[in-house]
Amino acid sequence: MHWFIVGTAALLLGGLVVCGAVATRTGWLLPWLRRRVLRPELWGYGTISFGTGLLLMMSYGSLGVFDSSSGPVDGAFLASMVLMAAGGYLQALSTRQRLDG
Repeated sequence: MHWFIVGTAALLLGGLVVCGAVATRTGWLLPWLRRRVLRPELWGYGTISFGTGLLLMMSYGSLGVFDSSSGPVDGAFLASMVLMAAGGYLQALSTRQRLDG
């Protein structure tokens, strides 16, 4: 059952990264994002960064890639957190403020 959850999460995060790549390359956004996002290219870079960080965190955490050695696990954790924070920041810069509350 564990592999079904990991596989499903990896498939969904891969789709997120593909949506970011499409937004970066062509400027096309999903219909529910078009009204709010002002800069699709910047949103795409943020989505790629966030999705990559989450994929990295999931891969070293659930798959045991580094065989429990402390150094690479700490480095991967730090890199994934930096990627996720940078992606969230880029996505926040690319959207307009909500006016409805």
